[in-house]
Amino acid sequence: MAGAARLMQAIRIRDTKQPFDRLVRFNWPGQFIVIFAGMLVSFLIAGLWFPYWRIADMDMFVVYNALLLNAHLPQEYVAHPAYLPILLLSYWLRALHAIGLIPIDSFDGVPPIGNQGAFAAAWTPATQAGRVLSLITAMAIVAAFMYLLRALVRDWRIAGFGGFLLAFSGGMAMEMRAMRPELLAAGLFMIALLMLLIAAKRGERPWRPAVVGIASLLITLGMQSKVQVFFLICFLPILLLPFGPDATAKANVQAGFWHARKAWAAVAAAALATAVAVYLAKDLLSLGFAPTDHADVGLLPLRVSAATYWSLLAAWLAFGMAAYCLMWRVAALEGLVAALAAVAGCMIGLLALYARLQPDNAIVVFHPLETMLSWASASDPRLTAGHSLFDPARIQFLMHAIAGVIARRTFILHSSPRPTIFLEWFVIAATFIAARRRQWQLVACVAALMLTDWGVDLLDMGRRLQEGYFLFTDPLTIIAAALLIAGLTDLQQRRWTYPVGIALVVAHIVVSQAEPIKHALRSDGPQVLCNEGYLIFYRRLGWPPFCPPRPQSQQSSAATAPSQFD
Repeated sequence: MAGAARLMQAIRIRDTKQPFDRLVRFNWPGQFIVIFAGMLVSFLIAGLWFPYWRIADMDMFVVYNALLLNAHLPQEYVAHPAYLPILLLSYWLRALHAIGLIPIDSFDGVPPIGNQGAFAAAWTPATQAGRVLSLITAMAIVAAFMYLLRALVRDWRIAGFGGFLLAFSGGMAMEMRAMRPELLAAGLFMIALLMLLIAAKRGERPWRPAVVGIASLLITLGMQSKVQVFFLICFLPILLLPFGPDATAKANVQAGFWHARKAWAAVAAAALATAVAVYLAKDLLSLGFAPTDHADVGLLPLRVSAATYWSLLAAWLAFGMAAYCLMWRVAALEGLVAALAAVAGCMIGLLALYARLQPDNAIVVFHPLETMLSWASASDPRLTAGHSLFDPARIQFLMHAIAGVIARRTFILHSSPRPTIFLEWFVIAATFIAARRRQWQLVACVAALMLTDWGVDLLDMGRRLQEGYFLFTDPLTIIAAALLIAGLTDLQQRRWTYPVGIALVVAHIVVSQAEPIKHALRSDGPQVLCNEGYLIFYRRLGWPPFCPPRPQSQQSSAATAPSQFD
């Protein structure tokens, strides 16, 4: 206890009467300690000790496929495609097994599922190891978010408060204790977005195109986790266009680099790197855009090919980059090198698919719209009704989706375990204040973030805006709030600042923990694994003995399916 008291004394900041400072009771290192401690306590109370079947979707699928990879068997779950989380878990299980912390790291060592005791004793530690990896990943994402947000707003207090809001957002609260691909996908995209926003605010720098390349690489890796990142990529020009250089960046002494002759060396290096990256990834490009008739994943065809809509997206991104360069007077050579870096980063990111090449993973990554449509239509058949884009069933779905997004913003008409909705109320109110003060660039930046938030949520209504999808847009709201707090500095000193901030803190803690506690109180048994929609994703295990007998038709078809004993 004495050690804890000394630690608290070391990380606390001095007493202050300033309202916003009273919300941030710890110094910069202390912010990380307190936030990570809160995440760990929440994880230990509701998460680590869940039975292996408690969050079957996707804990069972990810562990199963990671064990397959370590047994040199092909990945079977490639639905969206969850490739990167499965690959990372396979390496993590190997490492833990090597030091004796878990009994198995390969499918070869899994006991028959008919021996329920032995199976649970082997599978549970692997599942817990995966959940620990999710917690570590979540902490790393929160830490990166805080550091980058601090660089963006230049205020560690706001960055620390934003990190807390992310750590205790509804999506993060569940993702950090389960093995779902949204965690890595959304985390990689938001890290890339913050890097791009910082580069935009810093103005002309020799290193800015390199940041664009790294961001492109991270976004490509995010696509290999969950193809819903495609929607966020489409919004990138809208997100970045309002973020121009700040006043201090315009006086930067390095501003002449891209106007000097030495910039041509950077152009040549970027062109060479891009050519090499495209050459190394050419086989993946051919595989990804090849006909999908032979694929083992269900893809609903569109009226346009994947090559066509990817070309349109590339043109849209190029147009956005050109518009940004014209609007903010970016040097032509810097814009050219940035475009080359974006292509090179994307190609280098694709090379990760070679780590454990599975053709279906490449096909899913290159066909995100077909993949998402197949899943969304299973949730709502109206999406594939009729042959016209303006079919009455589709129009009805769109109207219901818009109404659903609006209702969720009220929290009263449609409640959800998403406390960031309350933060959105603050963002809307503060944006009106900024508009009244004619801070139009700040208003434009916030509007771009929030329109992207609502637009992506609308698109995700095709899957009824599941809790995991909150992570794709909640960080946008937090970034918008951070910009407003930093830009409207007098709001930090208002009398109502402290009570509003405390209300947000309490709401995030209470609302975000509702779903984890609900899962902890469940009393279901392993019979949840008998769901027909689940069984097809771990068929090598065989038919679980606690499930009802298989129908005769399934028994005959199972003769040709691989099993644990093949």
